[in-house]
Amino acid sequence: MINQLTQLVTALAVLSLSACSMFAGGDDPFIDLREQIRLTVHDQERADAMSASVDELDQLLLESAELLAEVARQERMLFVDYDSAQRDFDLLFSEAARKRRTLQEDMLDAHLEFKSIATAEEWEVILPVHANAISSRMQSLVVAAKNERQ
Repeated sequence: MINQLTQLVTALAVLSLSACSMFAGGDDPFIDLREQIRLTVHDQERADAMSASVDELDQLLLESAELLAEVARQERMLFVDYDSAQRDFDLLFSEAARKRRTLQEDMLDAHLEFKSIATAEEWEVILPVHANAISSRMQSLVVAAKNERQ
């Protein structure tokens, strides 16, 4: 059971490290990404579509962080409940894994949609800002998760 717990927490952390709308420094890195799209993509319809994909990814990242927090909350409740059984943990983990898979698939779809709208030249310009936005989300999630545990 501890091995399952470790695997689930690791998997959720990896998923959620693609994500979150809580910021350690107070700045939203996705604002920079949206601005870079506006400056790089001169076709307003395509720029709007890319921004919509960014908004969707941002929402999915928030949902993944919320999933991680909810699983941790429910897990703590099970650990302190004398009457909890293996099946309770199994149910929690299997449901969390199902939700995690769905979120991962949706995130990949949003990313691929975002990428498919850009030209190769636009992608080269936007990619570093996109990577920074994701990385910043990852860092802020780690900070938020550590603060939550304390």
